[in-house]
Amino acid sequence: MKTDTAKITTKKSKTKKIDRVESSLKESSRDLSLFKFKSGAVVALVLIVVFGLLNSLFEGKAVAKLPFQPITLVMKMSHRGLSGTDSTDCSMAFLYFLCSISIRTNLQKFLGFSPPRGSAAGAGFLPLPDPKTN
Repeated sequence: MKTDTAKITTKKSKTKKIDRVESSLKESSRDLSLFKFKSGAVVALVLIVVFGLLNSLFEGKAVAKLPFQPITLVMKMSHRGLSGTDSTDCSMAFLYFLCSISIRTNLQKFLGFSPPRGSAAGAGFLPLPDPKTN
């Protein structure tokens, strides 16, 4: 009889601990998503301001020469706002786009806005199994 009562109280205390840990995890997850939203907004604002500044400085000027003849869709993007027929000329907007998609994650890491890799472990396409449940 005593062992049954001890097992029940142990089971209840474990259940309470699990509930506390899960609620703490939910709160931490909410805080992390708010932090990611704020950091994304700051980075987006910085990139928009820089784009506006560079666009006003280099409007209508070719800033680079592409080493290849781009396909039609890419040529429309790379030659946006430029006069002339040389399709290897590259506008500032296209170069900025290429740089922003390649630099964005590094900028977030440098400014300290990106969370650690382990925090997004369950968010991937194939999440890792929880070792505690095995």
